[in-house]
Amino acid sequence: MRNRFLKVPLFLALFVYVFLSGQEGIDFKVIEEDGIPVAINPDHPIHVKEGPKEILFEEEFRIGSTEGDPNYIFGAFISFAVDDDGDVYVLDWREKTVRKFDHSGKFLFMFGGPGQGPGEFSSPEEIRYLPNGHLMVFEGESQKYSCFTKDGKLVRTGRFQKLMFSPYFGFANGHLIATHVLRDSDKTVQTIGIFDEGCVLVKALHRVERKPEAPWPRGNQDARTKRLAEVMSRVAFRPKNVLALDGGEKIYFAFTDKYEIKIFQPDGQMKRIIRTELPFLPVKEHDRQIFLNDRVPEDISTWGTMDESMQNRIKDIVEFPEKKPAFLSLIPMDDGYLVVVRNGYYGQNALIDIFDPSGRFIIEKELPFSINGGICRGQRLYTIDKDEDGNKYVKCFAYRLIP
Repeated sequence: MRNRFLKVPLFLALFVYVFLSGQEGIDFKVIEEDGIPVAINPDHPIHVKEGPKEILFEEEFRIGSTEGDPNYIFGAFISFAVDDDGDVYVLDWREKTVRKFDHSGKFLFMFGGPGQGPGEFSSPEEIRYLPNGHLMVFEGESQKYSCFTKDGKLVRTGRFQKLMFSPYFGFANGHLIATHVLRDSDKTVQTIGIFDEGCVLVKALHRVERKPEAPWPRGNQDARTKRLAEVMSRVAFRPKNVLALDGGEKIYFAFTDKYEIKIFQPDGQMKRIIRTELPFLPVKEHDRQIFLNDRVPEDISTWGTMDESMQNRIKDIVEFPEKKPAFLSLIPMDDGYLVVVRNGYYGQNALIDIFDPSGRFIIEKELPFSINGGICRGQRLYTIDKDEDGNKYVKCFAYRLIP
């Protein structure tokens, strides 16, 4: 009889544990670290009652073609921006132009052109849309930036006062985000942060020091081959700086050696942090082949001038890690939601995580398309894709968050 009565509280305790373990949000918490709210998430989505539990995408249009109207044919290197009306601006490095398309993908006009003068481009890398309705085009090699209206009229232009590297972002107040590298005899200091128009650092977001690189070998093909392979090994699925700005110019930043996202105000003051315990994905043979066949030829500017034996030698000695970084990119959505792209290079289906405005991990989903340079604007996701021949397209998908 005594044993039978003892089983009742044990049963109730087990019931309470199972019941509470299944409750929504039980594994999500927000703590404070040095006065900063930190959203702590488990390794699985946590659903909130009546909150989004699914996201659906439907392709609306694509911009790009391999033949016909030349206004729709892009080169191998493009960047794009989307304004508040859903109009798309495609920056084409080969043509040194920006082409504007309306919210349905119809070509409207182009501006810019090759050259060194005001409103012209010599080495355009990135285009960004600013909340004040202007567009910024950044050039890495010439260290130039140009600001345009949505009608393609030049507002201002200038050059960096220090050597700055991508990723580049502009603010409506004239500040910018970029990477500054300071080299001396015993170390190299890389600082990614907010700079004013004179390239004076306003706020550092991330700083790293490393030993200086050895001089590039000259005349020795074998040494040059090894050095190029070494450079590609340093970027092959290695952690990197990932940045994004939302429509209110809040900064989303991460160094992808861990799944931690820092959110800053436009002035660089940290607002909150998001963390999860999701495992890193393995680097598979398919990943290695995509990197060797796509990324290496794109990143080595002299690739097309090399003989096949040197190309194969570089591919043979590139080294890969066992695991990928925590994620690839950050895409702020409307209303404070955030997409984190965990996987999905060209030719691979994207794996995404979605966080709600509180930082709660609410959706994990594999998509039937890849995401590269993704932008969310007005319940639409825009991304770059390419076909088997390397032809680039901008695709637009409507999305819905489903309770």
